[in-house]
Amino acid sequence: MSTLTDDFLLTRGNLGHGVYSLKDLRAFVALDGGKRKEGERVPDWLASALNPVPHERWRPDYSFSDLISLFVVRELRRKGHLPRAIRDAEAWLRDKWKVDRPFRSDEIRSDGVNIFDGDEPIPGQIEAADLHGQQTMREMVKDRLESVSYSEGRAAYWVPMEHVLVDPRVQFGEPVIAGTRLSTDAVADAASNFGQQGTAQRFGIPADAVRAARDFERRRAAAVA
Repeated sequence: MSTLTDDFLLTRGNLGHGVYSLKDLRAFVALDGGKRKEGERVPDWLASALNPVPHERWRPDYSFSDLISLFVVRELRRKGHLPRAIRDAEAWLRDKWKVDRPFRSDEIRSDGVNIFDGDEPIPGQIEAADLHGQQTMREMVKDRLESVSYSEGRAAYWVPMEHVLVDPRVQFGEPVIAGTRLSTDAVADAASNFGQQGTAQRFGIPADAVRAARDFERRRAAAVA
């Protein structure tokens, strides 16, 4: 698959790949899916539904690819796929595409029974990754990830709510006010001292963006409280 290149291979916590803690992953999965209990499943999904990647315990070195993969796992679990089947599918696609997190691709699909990639050797059919190449019909998983935007075949950034952007190329993937490099955390903190209008004037951003930053950080904290 030409759009998935070597820059995916074992590049954890580097510029352009995002830097997240386990707490971040839990909060973001809960926020995106709207269910706190799914955020609580993140440690289990990392161990049972996704294959190991280089990671130093207690360090915030999870990547944007890990985050998107967890979003995909969540959708596959909602469709009834067992963690072992998801893990087998990821392992098969890893070997095929030579990437550490193939679920960041926009080609992941499911029919509720099998998991697929986007190759179509027979019109209207594609390979079932968890069945190592058997053929059947499919539905694209990315269509369920409405807040994730894709570019050149892979997830590029996540917009958890209006005015808030999570892009691994901006501030190491820290949530920021869209169109700026201002972290939502910094804006929310300033708003607690200077108020919404005062913060908007200080940073030169709309008052609605300040409100969004405060709301996002409130929800983020509540998701892992």
